[in-house]
Amino acid sequence: MGVIKVMDETLSNKIAAGEVVERVSSVVKELVENSIDAKSTIIKVELVNAGIKEIKVIDNGVGMDETDALLAFTPHATSKIKNENDLYFINTLGFRGEALPSIASVSQVLLNTCKDGVSTSVNIKGGKLLSSTKGSVTSGTSIIVSNLFFNTPARLKFLKSYYTELNNVTSLIEKLSLSHPHISFSLKCDDKEIIKTSGSNDLLKTIHEIYGYNVSKNMVRINGTNLDYDINGYVSNINVSKSTKTHITTIVNGRIVTNSYVNRIIKDAYHTFLAENKYPIVVINIDTDPTIIDVNIHPTKQDIKFSKMETLEELLFGLIRDKLNRVDNTFKAYVEKPSLRETRGVYNDFSSEDSVSDDVTYFEDTKYQEETSLSFNLESESLEYNESEIERNNQDTLIHPVGLAMGTYLFANDEDTVYMIDIHAANERINYERFLNALKNQNVSTINLLFPINIEFSKTEYLTIQENKAFIESLGITFEEFGINTIKVVSHPTWLLEGQEEESVKKIFDLIVSMEKRFDRVKFNEQLAINLSCKMSVKANTNIGPLEQEMLIKRLMKCEFPYTCPHGRPTIIKYTKYELEKLFKRVN
Repeated sequence: MGVIKVMDETLSNKIAAGEVVERVSSVVKELVENSIDAKSTIIKVELVNAGIKEIKVIDNGVGMDETDALLAFTPHATSKIKNENDLYFINTLGFRGEALPSIASVSQVLLNTCKDGVSTSVNIKGGKLLSSTKGSVTSGTSIIVSNLFFNTPARLKFLKSYYTELNNVTSLIEKLSLSHPHISFSLKCDDKEIIKTSGSNDLLKTIHEIYGYNVSKNMVRINGTNLDYDINGYVSNINVSKSTKTHITTIVNGRIVTNSYVNRIIKDAYHTFLAENKYPIVVINIDTDPTIIDVNIHPTKQDIKFSKMETLEELLFGLIRDKLNRVDNTFKAYVEKPSLRETRGVYNDFSSEDSVSDDVTYFEDTKYQEETSLSFNLESESLEYNESEIERNNQDTLIHPVGLAMGTYLFANDEDTVYMIDIHAANERINYERFLNALKNQNVSTINLLFPINIEFSKTEYLTIQENKAFIESLGITFEEFGINTIKVVSHPTWLLEGQEEESVKKIFDLIVSMEKRFDRVKFNEQLAINLSCKMSVKANTNIGPLEQEMLIKRLMKCEFPYTCPHGRPTIIKYTKYELEKLFKRVN
């Protein structure tokens, strides 16, 4: 007699639940996504004991009749796909028909739903139907999941603490709210409201409702398209950042996804703008032909494959980088949050026709708008909040130095603003852009050395140097063999800082020796510019005179991105007159 047997349905559903239902947030995700697919505009999530005891999801969607309400708990029963070809044109969040039977197999489920005026109630425990009766709701669907994992204690003990489970659900509802701003979401736990969004279909307003005023005021809009992808959404300027990438929300055709390659593109777009251990806040929508992507690669449907990643990278990287280069990213001093009266004009009373435009966020209070404007265009008569275009290269700065504090911080001012500049960070940014532009130049000017520079290497390092001799010469460095494992540098490019030539040349060779096999010239240029700028810049606690202070400010203002050093630390922080007066209690 054979030993292979077909598992009964209850056991197979419990096994499937291990893939689909890992924790409380997994259940909430599946239930809420069903509500979204049901065309709901209001979705309420209520938890008891962080959802470990009870999860309740209420929506105003299309509902189900009695037949569908019972069939929904049958494995692989779905209204989302009809045949194999539909897998290539998936436009719904759910489609496998695994979630409800998996959840019902490891909990107690009470479903109340209504369609065409007929209400149905279905009660299931541990995958077994207890009853199917007339329901109590008049529209939409209400589903209660109780005692999660009551019949699988091995899974129950792996649930995390109250706050961990609650944090996971909160993060999920935040992202779902951002991915569907036209839906009003609410989340309660033990009768305490945690999240409430308006469903205004205004993404910036939803960002404000989720993350608050300080984040929303520092978000800038991106919008672009190519033959394969349409991208729109908001990314943070460098005034706000997080220590993890959990606040990067990527939405593809309405589905929240986590894709390491897309996250890397976003992080690369902030290279030299944010510190390596910092991440931006991002909410982007990527719309594309369903045939270009594959969402059927993971049970939770949270990962995704793109068949044309190159065109996505080019568009996404370019949009973020270009926008960050065109807006003011000056770090601002902390000042008490404006009153509701001062901020209400940003978000309230927006109709679909009056939603926030591509380049302007409006303030009702014009005086406050001018005083808190983020713009280096100091001669502009009209200052617009957050996304003013900057024309630095064609104007002289009106910022003048006042003095140096602690040998490190340069104070400067114009008519309405006081600036505090870190002289080392500012000098790093100036030198970084100078070196980077020089490395990009195809025509390299060189200078012959009266006294050659001799450098000795290990055998493996020497072989690497010889292997890359053509590339080294393209940088403007000429060298000859000079004994065992030793070279003699006889010329170098003219853009090396005077007095620092030998140290700079050695740093170039050190970087070449450390290069990986898959050499990337762009990354090499950036890393070399960073290494050189850090070591060749004026150090903190160095007194510089008035003329040097003036020159530092002028050179910084002419930089393409003057707001941070290449390591992502701020170069300049500003205090507006309004902020100073508020700090000194001169204004309310």
